[in-house]
Amino acid sequence: MRYNKLELENATHYSNNQLLINCTKQIDKLIKNKLCIMKQIFTIILLLIYTVTFSQTKNTEGYDWPYKMPIWGKKAAAKGYKIQLPYGLNVNYVYNRMDLEITRFNMLIGDDPNSKLNQLITKYVTLDNLHFNKTIAKANGMNLRADVWVLPFWNIYGIYSNNQGSTEVSLEPRWYNKDGNLVLSVPNVYSKVNFSSNSYGIGSTIVTPIYKTLFFSLDGNTTWSHSDLLTKRVVFGVISTRLGNRIRFNNGMMIALYIGAMYRGFLDHQNNNGSILMQKAMPNLSNKVTTAINQQIQANNDEIDQLDPNNPKDKIQIIILQNKNNSLKEIRTAFNSLMESQVNYSIRKDIINHWSVNFGFNYEINPELTFRGEFGKGSGNDFVLIGLQYRFGF
Repeated sequence: MRYNKLELENATHYSNNQLLINCTKQIDKLIKNKLCIMKQIFTIILLLIYTVTFSQTKNTEGYDWPYKMPIWGKKAAAKGYKIQLPYGLNVNYVYNRMDLEITRFNMLIGDDPNSKLNQLITKYVTLDNLHFNKTIAKANGMNLRADVWVLPFWNIYGIYSNNQGSTEVSLEPRWYNKDGNLVLSVPNVYSKVNFSSNSYGIGSTIVTPIYKTLFFSLDGNTTWSHSDLLTKRVVFGVISTRLGNRIRFNNGMMIALYIGAMYRGFLDHQNNNGSILMQKAMPNLSNKVTTAINQQIQANNDEIDQLDPNNPKDKIQIIILQNKNNSLKEIRTAFNSLMESQVNYSIRKDIINHWSVNFGFNYEINPELTFRGEFGKGSGNDFVLIGLQYRFGF
């Protein structure tokens, strides 16, 4: 049997279409199967967490759970599992201390970065010149937290806090000329700037028993802070883990003791911009730098007076000392202008050590009232939390 060219082309086109349709159906089927498998895996994980969460906190008899939350709460109570009241209000006092490293820094007077004064500032008031030694941030204040148990093992919460804090800075300014010769070195200068901030955030906690009264928890939250010194908000993240043990007393009270680790860090990693009066921020800096400059200029002039300008070696030394004095005068002009002005600044601070070891307790006086405390210690950072929690349901 013979086929003409048109019939062959039609047959080939039909065959290709059928192949494409079959491939599409197979791909759709494969995607649906994978989605179904992922859904089944997710459901199994939730069921496993659900089972583990209550397998170690079972009462001898079931009881009625009158509240809508948490999800699965009624079924868990009917099987005799003990769960917390669904809603909570917390009032906490929180103290934080962290050693910081300043990794970026620049200043500007006014809006023209190309002005003669700002060019001097850019040249002489830099991160390398100021030579920051130690920066310590401290903050303390009240923390309000509202939470809900969505599932018997999963809690979500919102945070609001008002803090008073300070940033302590020590630096040893030093300047070199273009030949690498030291022009000026200023002894340690200390400064402390106070600030206030408001923060709000969200977080989540997962808690699961491990064996009998032992439990494990994982907590994470993100906060956004606004300070009177900064024009942009600061985004901060915290992740912590806890391993603990519950001890129940004969009078019905219970205490949970735990130990864990906490990670804290900035999440936006951008420069913080602000405006400040330098004389207020660093009142000791101007006097120390100006005094050191004047003394060095006088010492250089005294040395120049002892040299013979007709001697070739002395002539070279005179030129070096005169160049140093010119640089010192420019530094003095830049600093005096800075200290008398409202300065726009941009700074980036990073936490030196993000980790700390934490330990704490939850003392349950009754199902509604719990007293809690947590303390953290790391290299260059401290953390304290003391608070009261009230739980309820409706």
